[in-house]
Amino acid sequence: MNSISKQDARKILKTNIPKLSDREELESAILKRLFPLLQGNSKIITYVPDLQWEVDVLPIIESSPLPKPTSFIESRHSAKWYFPKVVQDKGLCFLRPFSFEKGPYGIFEPIGDEEISVEEADLILVPGLGYHENGFRLGRGGGYYDRILHKESVQKKTIGFSFSKFFPVPFQVEEHDVKVGKMITEFQIHSFFD
Repeated sequence: MNSISKQDARKILKTNIPKLSDREELESAILKRLFPLLQGNSKIITYVPDLQWEVDVLPIIESSPLPKPTSFIESRHSAKWYFPKVVQDKGLCFLRPFSFEKGPYGIFEPIGDEEISVEEADLILVPGLGYHENGFRLGRGGGYYDRILHKESVQKKTIGFSFSKFFPVPFQVEEHDVKVGKMITEFQIHSFFD
């Protein structure tokens, strides 16, 4: 498979992901694969998805103060959930929310005072547009997660999500790109450090 630039990969994914016709069923299948991996973990970092392009993980989050989607999910997980907030110098911090507000990029960010580091978290659910066959994550280009997940010990705790139709993405991996520990599609859990 020929490699393509990240810019071209992002363009292709942003054009095609919103066109998935059975997306709700696909996301439900992905969450059913995720749920067993959450068991025994009490501090989990997650994200507020951009519903156009990213897999919606909010239905399984029991304590999410955001409105729940209407689709039925049998189980919700009652861990302490932490969400990303953009801070100065293009960084992220992760807060346990008591409410949310729109952040600088139009994505809901947490308002809260209980913070967790990526090292303290048991699991880290990461957003992504797509994933390379070796587990490297293709984000939206800001580098926020690449900077904060640079240690391999932290990467091993990460879980990304994609639709099987768009995996793998043959983008040109760069030195600063980070891998996820696992990546889940509606059909399979891919492990990249095992």
